[in-house]
Amino acid sequence: MNDIYVNGTKSWVPLRGTTPIAFIDDLGAVTNFSIHGLDTTVVNTTECGDNYKYQYLTNTLYLNAAKTDSIYFNLFNIANLEGRAISNNTFAFSMWDVLGKAKQGTQAKNLTRFTVNNKTFNDVILIFRSELSSAPIDSVMIANNMGIVSFHYFGRRYVRQ
Repeated sequence: MNDIYVNGTKSWVPLRGTTPIAFIDDLGAVTNFSIHGLDTTVVNTTECGDNYKYQYLTNTLYLNAAKTDSIYFNLFNIANLEGRAISNNTFAFSMWDVLGKAKQGTQAKNLTRFTVNNKTFNDVILIFRSELSSAPIDSVMIANNMGIVSFHYFGRRYVRQ
C-alpha cells in the first residue's frame, strides 16, 4: 500500500496550533475563540503487516469555555473533507464529503465571493444546518486558505476579523 497524503485541498483546513482567532459579531463585539489545528502523519499497518503513512488535518473552533460547542473539520484520505458542528451533544450538521456536497448545492453551497462587514472572502463554502437540528449553530462558512470565516451562534453572526 502506498502512503496517503492530503493533496492541495489542505488549503481548506489551514489553521495550525492553538492561537485564538478573533471574530466580530453583529453588534461589533470582538470575541477570541479557541482553536486547535493539527496536521499529523501517522504510521498504520495493513492487514498483511505492511506499514504505510497516513496524513490527516483537523481544525476545531471552540465556541464556549466548556468546549461543549464547537465547529470541526477533518481532511483525510487525499481530499475527503468532513465537517460537523455540535452544541451540548446536539449536531447542527454532520457531513461527509463537504467539497462534493458543495458542488451539488444541497447541504452546502459553493460561493465564488462572499462579502460581510466590509470584508470579502473568495472561494467559500456555506454549510447549512440540518433541517432536523435545534442546535444554536447555523450557517458555517469556510474559505479556501482561511478556514472558518463565519457562522451564526445563538442568533448572532460572527465573522473572522
